[in-house]
Amino acid sequence: MISSQRLGERITQARKRQDKTQAELAEALGIARTTLIAMEKGERRPSNAELITLAQVLSVTVNELLREHTVVADAAPRFRMAPRRGRDEAIDTAVERLKEMGRQYVELEQVLSITRTPAPLEGVTTYRAATSVNLDPRLAGEDAAAFLRRHLDLGDGPVSQLEARLELEAGLRIFKLPLPSEVAAIFLWSDVMGACVALNRLHPPERRRWSLVHELGHFLRDREAGDVMPLHLENPRDPSERFSEALAAEFLMPATGVRRRFAEHLRDKGAHFSPADLIAMARFHEVSFQAMTLRLEELRLLPQGTYARLLARNFKPREAQKQMGLLLAKDEFEHWLPARYERMAFEAYAQELLSEGELARYLHCDRITARERYLAQQVEEAEGGKLILNLGEDVLHSGNEP
Repeated sequence: MISSQRLGERITQARKRQDKTQAELAEALGIARTTLIAMEKGERRPSNAELITLAQVLSVTVNELLREHTVVADAAPRFRMAPRRGRDEAIDTAVERLKEMGRQYVELEQVLSITRTPAPLEGVTTYRAATSVNLDPRLAGEDAAAFLRRHLDLGDGPVSQLEARLELEAGLRIFKLPLPSEVAAIFLWSDVMGACVALNRLHPPERRRWSLVHELGHFLRDREAGDVMPLHLENPRDPSERFSEALAAEFLMPATGVRRRFAEHLRDKGAHFSPADLIAMARFHEVSFQAMTLRLEELRLLPQGTYARLLARNFKPREAQKQMGLLLAKDEFEHWLPARYERMAFEAYAQELLSEGELARYLHCDRITARERYLAQQVEEAEGGKLILNLGEDVLHSGNEP
């Protein structure tokens, strides 16, 4: 059982998340404000009836208030809750869900006694808005992309294993959630949770890659402010958006690599460049047809307005990809939770640190599905086998053994 002091801290944090005053919460409980103050200080433990009422009023469960590992962190105070057009209930709900996922990520680390250490890119301050006010945002974004490519040793080729790289190097906790149709991604930060990103699960993979790198831009530039990224940017001239868009373009489609690949296509096709070549280049860099075409226009490798003219001719990239056999088969089950998050949940369950019900809660599914997913993971490991390396083996003379 947790201490009264920790319980009081959780009540305080949950109350603040609901924007309730001590007087409002005390009134809902039917107690004096001084009594609530004593509860929040840990000087008075709530009764069972009061705990049930607290959970209802604060939109939490009694289990969340009482269980040993519970994280009550919130986003940084400067976080922007919604796009500039105004607050939207669906967006607010998505933001709160991402916060909850971030808290659960930290809880799993606590269950396994893992201490989160800052990732290498968390300490990069070169591109912070506060220290680069005199630098053109677009140029700063391109410079940041070049820095990231050097840091990740990518050269000028396409970026593979993007999510895994950014989770390791930037500490991003990346979730794929069914966001409102007008939202591409959400980024938020807190000292406890670190950087959390929600990508719109309903968007194509190449769109999600762009959104992820865009949010990496906000991580580098002004992480405390967070970001709710609309599908279509409302103010493309905003310095923060210009920085993030330039970063995404140069990081995913570096100018030197794109020019080299473009020249290779011209050489192979006798100076002829077709929509099929455009699709092939987009596939190579794992970006959308639109992003690739506009990038080639930006680099003056294609005439300005090429993309608009193709649309006017009713050119359909998806249909063309289908004809070329380039559409990827959709996985029956796409992992929308981070791979590390799932591994930690399974490991905690295997060590009997989580019950089956708790495993289901962390995996956001019912108990039967949670059990099936755990067993499937166990079978996958068993079938793959574990490679046992004898690091003391004499490899110099091993060939002489019978």
